[in-house]
Amino acid sequence: MNNVVFIDWTGNELYIYEYVRSGNDYEHIGSRSVSVEEGLTSSLLESQFETKPDSLYVSLSLSFLTIREKTFPFSDREKIRDTIAYELEGMLLESINQYSVDHVITESSENSSNVLAVCLEKTVLREIIETFSLAGLDPKVITSIDLWLYGGNGEDFLGRPISDRSVRVETARKELESPSINLRQDELAYTGDIEKFKKGFRVTAALVLILLIIFGVFSTMNLMAARREHRELSQHVQEVYRKVFPGEKKVVDVERQFKGQYNALKKKKEALAGISMLEILSEVALKNNRTATLSELSADGKNINVKGTAASFEDVESIKNNFAKVFNSVKVTDSSAGADKKVAFTMQMLGEKP
Repeated sequence: MNNVVFIDWTGNELYIYEYVRSGNDYEHIGSRSVSVEEGLTSSLLESQFETKPDSLYVSLSLSFLTIREKTFPFSDREKIRDTIAYELEGMLLESINQYSVDHVITESSENSSNVLAVCLEKTVLREIIETFSLAGLDPKVITSIDLWLYGGNGEDFLGRPISDRSVRVETARKELESPSINLRQDELAYTGDIEKFKKGFRVTAALVLILLIIFGVFSTMNLMAARREHRELSQHVQEVYRKVFPGEKKVVDVERQFKGQYNALKKKKEALAGISMLEILSEVALKNNRTATLSELSADGKNINVKGTAASFEDVESIKNNFAKVFNSVKVTDSSAGADKKVAFTMQMLGEKP
């Protein structure tokens, strides 16, 4: 609920009507008055409010206003608003630019409208706004309920306005719901709602900024922790890699180097697939008959290579013949006699015969 105040300024008296707004309804909760015979001052206004209202409306007596009646040959409200300033030119003491102007339509038909143009000098309006502003108050609407309370029908402005407080309070309540005029126009228009929005936006922006800073701090801390963990994990992986492959002196990219080592081992495994080295050694030992000393045995996916020394070329040939009984395509690829008269040889063969 909002606290709304309507100030009814009737010459030498200032009547203050207080309302509570709930949704679109306004409930009158109290009234008071103060004399302004010596003039309205900001200190007098300030003394009337312990707490500032959420919204403030001010009604001026007709003594402040200049009223002109005009008839327009059309009834379109927007068209009347756009042309009324031109129609009033020359009908006022000063240029129309020196006045704040609003209007009410008192009678309207399909092809014509009777209009009351309500004018207030901008210098007077500015003084009124500044007086309220110095008291920490900012009128949202400046209107005049006397437009409807003279003579009881809003037409006899030479008579006396209705002074019944209950009537004025009810008229003020209707003005809160839908102001008949608002003389705060153009450069003197009310900007309080915009300022409230800006203030609220600044507070919201500050809160968002604080949240972003907090989020940034936590994100930075998490990023630093993640980097530290990544660095420690990388060091641990490199240590494990060096233990598995001690021959690697320089470790730059563990993943790439590990894949290279893995592929090399995979190729070696494929090369040795289907060959039982224990069986080969057994066959070589049996067929050798100790006529030679074997120094090296190697095998790939296709060939078996044997290196050794024998007492003579005849022994090498005997070994070859013995191997031929078990293996396919046995051949001596190299043989030579050394200084000790022993024959060094290299022999190659395929897998075992079926």
